Amino acid sequence: MTVAETYSARETGRGSPGNDARLAEPRSFGTPPRMNLPLGQHRASLFADRVRARPAISPQLSFMIGQTAVGLGIWGTLFPNSVKKTLGIQASTPTVQALFGAREMVSGVTLMSDPTKSGMLWGRVAGDIFDIAVLTSLSKPQNPKSGTAKAALGFVLAVTALDLFTAVRMSTVKRTCD
Repeated sequence: MTVAETYSARETGRGSPGNDARLAEPRSFGTPPRMNLPLGQHRASLFADRVRARPAISPQLSFMIGQTAVGLGIWGTLFPNSVKKTLGIQASTPTVQALFGAREMVSGVTLMSDPTKSGMLWGRVAGDIFDIAVLTSLSKPQNPKSGTAKAALGFVLAVTALDLFTAVRMSTVKRTCD
C-alpha cells in the first residue's frame, strides 16, 4: 500500500491497522507529530512543530496584526511627509521614519514570520502606549489636523486592545518541539 493509499484508507476507515498506526499522527499536543515514510530502502521521519493556543484564533490574529503593522510601516517609512501632513506632526522626516515607520515594519515582519513571538507583541503594546501619548498631544484644538488625530487615536486604542489580548494569549503558548 502506498503512502497516499494509506492516508486515503485511514480517512475512510479502511485499511490495515499496521499501516494506519505507522502513519497515524499523535492526537496529543504533548509530543511533536511524527510520521515515518518509507522511501525505498530508507525511512524518513518527519517532525512538525505544533503550537497550542486556545482558541486557535490567537496566532491568526497575531499574523493579521503583523500584516497591518507592515502596511503602517510602509506608510511611515516611505511616505513620512504624508504621515506628518495627515496627523499634523511637527517632527523631522527621519524621526517619523524611525519612530513610526521602522518600528511598525520590524514588528510586522517579525509577527508575519512567527506569530507566536509574544515578546514582539508586548513590544507592540509598548509602542501603542507611545502612539497613544503622541496622538493625545496631537488631538489638542491647536492642531489643525486634530480631527484626524482623534480618529487615529481611536484606531490605535482598538489596536492596543487587540495587541494586549493577543500578547496575553500568546504568552501562554506551549511549543511541543524539542
